[in-house]
Amino acid sequence: MFGDRLRIARKERNLTQTDLARQLNVATSTIGMYEQGRRDPDTETVKFLASYFNVSTDWLLGVSNIRNPYECKDDISIIKYQSSNEHSLCKEDMQKVKEYIEFLKQKSGSKDSDK
Repeated sequence: MFGDRLRIARKERNLTQTDLARQLNVATSTIGMYEQGRRDPDTETVKFLASYFNVSTDWLLGVSNIRNPYECKDDISIIKYQSSNEHSLCKEDMQKVKEYIEFLKQKSGSKDSDK
């Protein structure tokens, strides 16, 4: 899973394995082995990569599908609103709100990939 996520993050930034290897001061083959799952990085390298690609270590390691939990503040705000408001939304409407949020995330992601 780590290798797949690393490859995704690297390609989204239009980096070659050589480009990333230079950033880490390692051999290009090391990046290749990371991406193939033949070698695991140390903790400091995982932390560096997460910071470099602006993703969580959990996402990078495949523990979570949330790339950056700090970017999910709006989801938390909606949940807080829902639980504190006396006129809460029904389950169906909350599901629609969640689906709309996902739609906007995908739409935003496709705009980023067009650049």
